[in-house]
Amino acid sequence: MVKKKRRKRKKKNRLKRKLFSFIALIITGIIVLSGLFIFAVYHNIFGHIPDESELKAIHHETATLVYSNDNQLIGKYFAQNRTNIQWYQLPDHLVNALISTEDARYFEHEGIDSRSLMRVLIKSVLLGDKSAGGGSTITQQLAKNLFGRKSYGILTLPVIKVKENIIAYRLEKIYNKKEILQLYLNTVPFGENTYGIEAAANRFFNKKTSQLTIQESAVLVGLLKANTYYNPRLNPENARHRRNIVLHQMAKYDFLDEEKANTLQEKSLNLNYSNYNRQGPASYFLRHVKSKAKDILEKHKLRSGKSYDLEKDGLTIVTTLDHTLQKYAREAIQQHLSKMQKKLDAQLKGSKHKYVPEQKNASVKTREIFTWDGIKAEEMSYSDSLWHYEKMLQAGIVIMNPQNGNIMCWVGGNHYRYLPFDLVTAKRQAASVFKPVLYATALEQGYKPCDYVKNTQPDMEKYPDWKPQNYDRSSGGEVALWYALANSMNLPTIDLYRRVGHKDIDYIKNKLGFQEPLPDKPSAALGTIDVSLLELASAYSAFANKGYVPGSVMIKEIRDNNGKTIYKRKGTEKEKALTEETAKTMTAMLLKATAEGTGQALYTAYGIKSKIAGKTGTSQNYKDARYACYNRNMVIATWVGSRNTNIHFRQGIYGSGSRLALPLAAKILYKAQLNSAKKELFKAPEIPEDTSGLFDCKPQRETSAGRDFLQQMVDLVTKDKENLAKEDSLKKENNKSDTTKEQERTKVGRFIRKVLGKDDS
Repeated sequence: MVKKKRRKRKKKNRLKRKLFSFIALIITGIIVLSGLFIFAVYHNIFGHIPDESELKAIHHETATLVYSNDNQLIGKYFAQNRTNIQWYQLPDHLVNALISTEDARYFEHEGIDSRSLMRVLIKSVLLGDKSAGGGSTITQQLAKNLFGRKSYGILTLPVIKVKENIIAYRLEKIYNKKEILQLYLNTVPFGENTYGIEAAANRFFNKKTSQLTIQESAVLVGLLKANTYYNPRLNPENARHRRNIVLHQMAKYDFLDEEKANTLQEKSLNLNYSNYNRQGPASYFLRHVKSKAKDILEKHKLRSGKSYDLEKDGLTIVTTLDHTLQKYAREAIQQHLSKMQKKLDAQLKGSKHKYVPEQKNASVKTREIFTWDGIKAEEMSYSDSLWHYEKMLQAGIVIMNPQNGNIMCWVGGNHYRYLPFDLVTAKRQAASVFKPVLYATALEQGYKPCDYVKNTQPDMEKYPDWKPQNYDRSSGGEVALWYALANSMNLPTIDLYRRVGHKDIDYIKNKLGFQEPLPDKPSAALGTIDVSLLELASAYSAFANKGYVPGSVMIKEIRDNNGKTIYKRKGTEKEKALTEETAKTMTAMLLKATAEGTGQALYTAYGIKSKIAGKTGTSQNYKDARYACYNRNMVIATWVGSRNTNIHFRQGIYGSGSRLALPLAAKILYKAQLNSAKKELFKAPEIPEDTSGLFDCKPQRETSAGRDFLQQMVDLVTKDKENLAKEDSLKKENNKSDTTKEQERTKVGRFIRKVLGKDDS
């Protein structure tokens, strides 16, 4: 019995030894295989692993940053939206949030956390537990961010983990902990094609990383776990929940007082979202800056042989744009057009152009649209959405410095994302803002502001279907040039056009920079030519700058990613278009147009205190409303209208240039004059030193033919009076009716003398 038990015990022990041997064999095999596997990975059998020299020369794509003249970030150009920053620009609470959430033992390990690694090997690799987590350190995550991950079939996870461990170890030997954190935060993806903490801070909170609050840092660190699920714009509740977990982790590892963490967890997200790729403060302007920058860099390459990639090399572009004026312009459009849109909508309801809704079975879906109340999601058909934009009033504004051509403001439309067509470069009918070109040509020929032109219907034998009229339907007599321009009178302008001649007007038009050919017919005098706002601002710059037309300038400087200057604007290109005397006299006449003519509202309704020369413009049937004005340091050109020229106001009280386009400039000027930092913009425009006699004439008078006729009547009455005196005796004998006739003739004579200014009574 005892022998039997011994045999069983020995047999059992042999089985245990075999089992242990088998397990040991398996473990040895695993170790050997793992060693061989690691050896194979290390020696690039599964693809290249960057060596020390490559890791020292780490370079990754960086967005080009575009700044306004007053050092405000207005946009970026990028393949990947990434902006690099230095260690000292990282706030402590951001670093603490990252470490407490992603790698609590960051400052204790050398790139590989053995505890996390064992968890990954046992749970994730051997047991296939995907919920166990990756366990990657910040350094390992950096390796992933820098070099990505490839697929290796069933060996994918082991290969990438070994690779990242090797790279992490090498990184820790090359860079210190601060440098690794800097590299990590400059490369980590935050979703929406946004890479790096600086780009993310700007995207979601419209500020620099150094300006982030504790809770904002927690939001961005929380976003790293899942870029879409925790996106604070798309999923605010998810983002808030994740932010609070990060704040809890900070308190857990003593980076944050628990009471403070609890307080911060109650706060809202307070996003200030900005997407410069879709709609920034100057999106229309940035499109042109990009084209100009590429031309500049191409010329630099031809000279130096060094090429730059605008979307990858982290350049800095300093533009001429004034961020404050740009803000004022966008606000002016929003405030003014949102009110005028309601008036237009009311008119359209009773017009032949009103929209007829589609039938009930039309396909309807949720569409995101731009409205004057913001971006909205509306249930509408495709035709409904087209009509929404078709009837919408749209505006363009450009502001230029006439002395050097610097573009200080460029608003090409209501919203770049939904209405990308640029209204600053678009060409629409010039209307009366073109009239100063004609009057300037007359001054160049020797005309004076007090010369008179006819205010009568011209002979339209060649154009029987065209009957021009003044805005107020008045006609008759003659008017001084200054008065005709100030009040934008059409009939005198047509008479002046015929006197000056098409050839000379076309010549001056070309010198001023207008590109479209000028039609050789009288209607050209009234601005039937198509012009852009940019052309208009450039042309009016000649009036403000002694006759010189400056080339438009958008870029002041371009620097590389080390701050070295690649390009710097030197001097100003300008062309002489008018004599200095003509430019100054035109300015004096256009000051009259503001003070006494169609631009009076600038002073009376909007309270502008500085001297502004300007001209309104209204095309036929109020399809286009324009206004151009200037002083010595600023030219403003505005346009308002609808995309569809058949949709417009029916009355001048709403649709004229003075009511629809002038208010945009007025609102900008009003805010700028209250801003002490903008005082230099309000320098009075230059006029002739001696203005005596410049406007010393009656604005209106009768025509010469009318004066001759009246003189003949005076002579006739005088002769009658002399005859009556000689025949006084006979006159007494005449009947009462003859006496009455003589009295009536005398009254007529007195009236005529008064008209001619010869009455001595």
